[in-house]
Amino acid sequence: MECPRCTFETTNDPYRGTDARHHRRMRLSAIAHAAGVEIDHCSGCGGVFLDHGELAKIQIAARSDTKPTRAPTTALQRVYARAREHGAGTDGEAAAALVCPSCGGEMAARNWGFGSEVMVDTCIECRGVWLDSGELEALEDLFR
Repeated sequence: MECPRCTFETTNDPYRGTDARHHRRMRLSAIAHAAGVEIDHCSGCGGVFLDHGELAKIQIAARSDTKPTRAPTTALQRVYARAREHGAGTDGEAAAALVCPSCGGEMAARNWGFGSEVMVDTCIECRGVWLDSGELEALEDLFR
């Protein structure tokens, strides 16, 4: 699977001219999560892809874990970080929908829950979930 966020340009092909650039996506690597699920992680942007049902297993495991691993982020910190990501220069432009790394379907961005300020991208086809860097940890803090 390939990361829906990361693209990087490879070197120019001297035989095709200077305008021809090749774009490749970062490969996702499978890592084991403490909840007993295998998640797909991008080493480039730090995002993770969860297949349908894996986030629910992480939620159950986080609720049973009573000791937090670090100080939880507050809603204000998440709002501030989200505002800084989007920046002031967007002028209300809508972000392009991501392509699901599992099935190639369109992913829809939505707020995880009222007041959580954690935006998740959910695939309409396979119901997989893409979480940007830090969003999985923020959701685990919310689940506790």
